[in-house]
Amino acid sequence: MKKLAMAALAAVSLAFMACGPSKLEIQEASVESDVLIEVRQVLNDSISLFVGNTFYLNSRQIVADDMYPLYASTRDPAEFEKLTPTDEINSDEEFLNYLRRKSPDLINVGIVIGETAYGEVGFEEAAAVEKLTRIFQKVQGGSLKLFHEKNGQLTDMKKLY
Repeated sequence: MKKLAMAALAAVSLAFMACGPSKLEIQEASVESDVLIEVRQVLNDSISLFVGNTFYLNSRQIVADDMYPLYASTRDPAEFEKLTPTDEINSDEEFLNYLRRKSPDLINVGIVIGETAYGEVGFEEAAAVEKLTRIFQKVQGGSLKLFHEKNGQLTDMKKLY
């Protein structure tokens, strides 16, 4: 009886694993995102960076009751060390406009919760996802996907809408 229960548990576990997206599907979904918002702890800095199509949102900003003013700077991936002016973003609308300037076809957005975000005192994933979802719901006709990152790799994906 015990062996039968263990076999049933193993079968159910495998079924749930089979239902989740594969590593390839996760990678494809991230590539399909017009912009990825990667929430991560940025030590010794208070700004967020936009590099390529990824906006590295400093988890310190998302922990605050109001994430504005949000300070953001754009970096060219080829010349990452070259300093550029910092923009001050003061509202959800300004944030969306900032992202649209960088990615005019902003429709599909991915949120990546980086493993370092959990090192920020007061960081709660559910609250961060709720704040960002509220912002990106204003993008009509788009999609929003949630990813998690560990050791530089995306580990899972969930479609939020």
